[in-house]
Amino acid sequence: MPKADYPRVSFVIPTLNAAGILPRCLRAIRKQKYPRGKVEIIISDGGSTDQTVQIAKTFRAKVIQNPEILHEPGKTRGAAVAHGDIIFFTDADNILSDSNWLLHMTDPYRDDPNILGFLPQTLPPPDSNSLDRYLGYLCTDPFTWFVYGNAANPKDYSKIYLPIQKTKTYLVYRFTSKHHPLFGFSQGVGMNKIFQRDGIGAADDILGGIKLIAEGGKIAYIPKAGVYHYHVSNLGNFIRKYRWRVRNNVRQKVKNMGLINRMPYMTWQRKIRMAVFIPYTLSLMLPTFDAIRLFIRYKDPVLFWHVPACLLMALLIIYESTVSLVFSKLTPGTYE
Repeated sequence: MPKADYPRVSFVIPTLNAAGILPRCLRAIRKQKYPRGKVEIIISDGGSTDQTVQIAKTFRAKVIQNPEILHEPGKTRGAAVAHGDIIFFTDADNILSDSNWLLHMTDPYRDDPNILGFLPQTLPPPDSNSLDRYLGYLCTDPFTWFVYGNAANPKDYSKIYLPIQKTKTYLVYRFTSKHHPLFGFSQGVGMNKIFQRDGIGAADDILGGIKLIAEGGKIAYIPKAGVYHYHVSNLGNFIRKYRWRVRNNVRQKVKNMGLINRMPYMTWQRKIRMAVFIPYTLSLMLPTFDAIRLFIRYKDPVLFWHVPACLLMALLIIYESTVSLVFSKLTPGTYE
């Protein structure tokens, strides 16, 4: 295919003190078998005090400031200055699986430039810790996996959704906002530049995906385009990360961000699963059954993290909900 036919692409990466992992992320992008002049990297930095900015510049990335610090405002700022026909949203802890990633991900666009969303496959990092690999198989945290079921992993979409097009390299879906899959602007997901991520989609990656779906946008899932997502570095990191997320949902530390803001777009079945997650977890038997089921499917013993990981999530939900009730005068949308 002539180089002129390759779309321009932009990678938008929000960062904050990411020097430890950023070189791997950027190296994987720069190693792509794709016309170099058509690949743009934008680092939206929240005020790093380590070598993040210097590292970004060595990989010829454009660095902009993100005074709001958080990921979503950083993505919005990065997308606003991006020149790509497709904008890929990645984090510093996302590593493209091989040098053909961009060729695979842009394949649907070359066939149909009206496709609005481009979805890769999240993979468990083979060189990471066992808890991190477990989360990689789920493509999310255990609570969200339990709520979304087969809609949590694009590998399972075909079990509940009918693709409108199927080729040798990708599938195209058109979803409804009420029965949306877990599709959001992160972990290497691409967005056609003609889509406006504003309104409900500006402050939350999943709400951005829901907005695209609500507008009738077509989404291409590209199974061969893998992304290694390094979710957590250890158990303590898991607790800190998901404690913040739970706290944001029960107290709304950041307005319009988090699962609570997605509730109007949840089916009643998913709302019930949200309500029964704690009884599910405390039964111990049901998470154990799912752990065995996952182990049989993937043949990896790290899946037995499912039981303690669910238990930790349940305890975090109980604790943060209790604290929120005790300190009910906390002002929503503010930081403590």
